[in-house]
Amino acid sequence: MRYEIRPVAPAEWRRSRELRLESLQDPVAPVAFARTYAEESAMTDEEWSRRASGVGAQQFVAVRPADGGGNDATGDWVGMAVVVVERPDYLSINAVYVRPELRGAGVAAKLFETAVAWTWERADRLHLWVHEKNPRAQAFYRRLGFVPTGESMASPLDAGMTEFELVLLRDADGSAS
Repeated sequence: MRYEIRPVAPAEWRRSRELRLESLQDPVAPVAFARTYAEESAMTDEEWSRRASGVGAQQFVAVRPADGGGNDATGDWVGMAVVVVERPDYLSINAVYVRPELRGAGVAAKLFETAVAWTWERADRLHLWVHEKNPRAQAFYRRLGFVPTGESMASPLDAGMTEFELVLLRDADGSAS
């Protein structure tokens, strides 16, 4: 199956909201995300619209075309990732989600490929945080070349748990190291 990976357009904020809220109801959400369904379902339309605006962050979506011919206007949104520009020298990838039935099918890798290319136009490194109880994500990120920075913090949803920071560094030739 072919998936198109592309930026989310600002006018698509409603579809972005729908997929994000779906992700926060996934059974792995407590170890995959720093926010809850209750928090984000209470956000206003204005907040969702601002989130999809492309200002300070870029959302990417994986779309399975409805017609099989590349038309994603009515396609099924099956995954997402967001690169946040926290500072000019600190970009982080957040809100990574792929529908459970498509995990392991390469959708997340394609999302990361696009997100990393976008990052390399702006910075030489890409950061992320991963929960100690999320070994599947840890292994995936390491396969992509992310390495521990040595930084850790209490999980935003459970202060008794730890999250670890990983970073992907760009080589001099522009590839990931």
